Amino acid sequence: MSQTRPDIGAHPKHRRIGNLTQHKWDVVILGGGPTGQTAAVRIAGAGLSVLLVERELAGGECQNWACVPSKALLRPLEIASDARAVGGIQEALATKHGKGKSDVIDLQGLWGFRDRATFNWNDTGNSEMLERLGVVVVHGSGSLQSAQKVVIRDWYSDESVDIEAKSVVIATGSESKIPPVNGLTDAKFWTPREAVSAREVPPHLVIFGAGPVGSEFATIYSQLGSRVTLVTTGAQILPGMVSRAAKTVHDSLVKMGVEIRVDAHATEVQRREGKVIIGFSDGSKLEGSEILIATGRKTRTTGIGLTAFSIQEAVPVAVDQHMRAKDIAGGWLYAIGDTNGIGNTTHMGMYEATICAQHIIGKSGKTIVPGTDSALPQLRDTVPQTCFTEPQVSWVGQSLAQATGKGIEAKEISVETGGPGTHSYLYAENYTGWAQWVIEVKTGKLLGAVFVGKGVANLLHASTVAIVGGMTWQQMLHAVPSFPTLSEAYNLLVQQSLSTEW
Repeated sequence: MSQTRPDIGAHPKHRRIGNLTQHKWDVVILGGGPTGQTAAVRIAGAGLSVLLVERELAGGECQNWACVPSKALLRPLEIASDARAVGGIQEALATKHGKGKSDVIDLQGLWGFRDRATFNWNDTGNSEMLERLGVVVVHGSGSLQSAQKVVIRDWYSDESVDIEAKSVVIATGSESKIPPVNGLTDAKFWTPREAVSAREVPPHLVIFGAGPVGSEFATIYSQLGSRVTLVTTGAQILPGMVSRAAKTVHDSLVKMGVEIRVDAHATEVQRREGKVIIGFSDGSKLEGSEILIATGRKTRTTGIGLTAFSIQEAVPVAVDQHMRAKDIAGGWLYAIGDTNGIGNTTHMGMYEATICAQHIIGKSGKTIVPGTDSALPQLRDTVPQTCFTEPQVSWVGQSLAQATGKGIEAKEISVETGGPGTHSYLYAENYTGWAQWVIEVKTGKLLGAVFVGKGVANLLHASTVAIVGGMTWQQMLHAVPSFPTLSEAYNLLVQQSLSTEW
């Protein structure tokens, strides 16, 4: 694997196990990302003792290597794109930089903004914040030893410590899934960790995997001046996404200069004289500067003692509505976030953490608000997601195909959110976008929603609330959006619903 930032220490040397004096806890949480931290803070706030065990940087993958640094790289590019789309600023930028030039971005300034967003990969402040909130943080590798017993091993020595806990929460997240391509490991590839922490723009970046992560990195590096080739084994980029939305992003990436190869199966990778040479099953070859692997993620549960409880490693842990691992006597073991495979997003992990925390608090005998310790039965149908490409794509709930596949009679309601009759031109003079609802015919209930266009990430939540709350499109008529804003897309959807024969 290519090591682009040897200055970053992934395993902190502070708060090591030698400082632990307490060996019995109400709750031990393995994993200090947003999911683990959310559970820890909530439980500690209720007066229970909480030990948070993190083998790397507190804040986890999202804060240090994924969501936060990638969005820190994307945000300045979004602002520059937005500025070029409105009169007055677009002329000034074109005069100074030339139309469409990426040199409006100062690279050193961008790297600095990214570094500040990650606190320069220093988790001291994060750990101190947790401790002020009553959570004890320790750096080390935690694993289950037996029921309600955890062993924590120091990263830098043979030292270990045994811990007892009334409840144990697995929040160890996920890690990059590396495809079995001959020679790939020796070719020193990038994962998203290298891609978000790089301090140089590679002349030609080849990306394996065209899901949201791969598509976002294609957006970033193409706008920073890289030649980008996006490679997917599937028939379209963004697999699983509504085909029209995927095509919109596909066309936009091509317009940016990204080369997209679909149905492409790599068979061999070599690195020669600083270049990567990729061979494909059709006999073609591709040469690039760096290769980024963004082919998905797998649950990070290997080596933490789950097999002793007949739980398979590296696959999602089955949980009940309280996030307890199924078939564990006494109900002391919980799994949240990517470890249970329900939502596989940071925000869903934080939601699950709250459910888990509330159940643990209630189990301890403390009073909790009814209904806050159980997840929705239809949780998998209410996961909101956003792909931060240009344009953005946000979606929640079921597609028409998914709904009809369950025997639900449903209809799609689609509207254009740019052009005459809209005020999106205030956001971008040539704004293009569209929105879609999936509605159950019999009840009028919203089942799914998709929004495509600049700034649509902030439109999605109203549809999420409607779907979770079982609201109908008729009720949405009375939820009036502000004028003139992008949220008027909801008016367009309601008007189209009124004109539809049900």
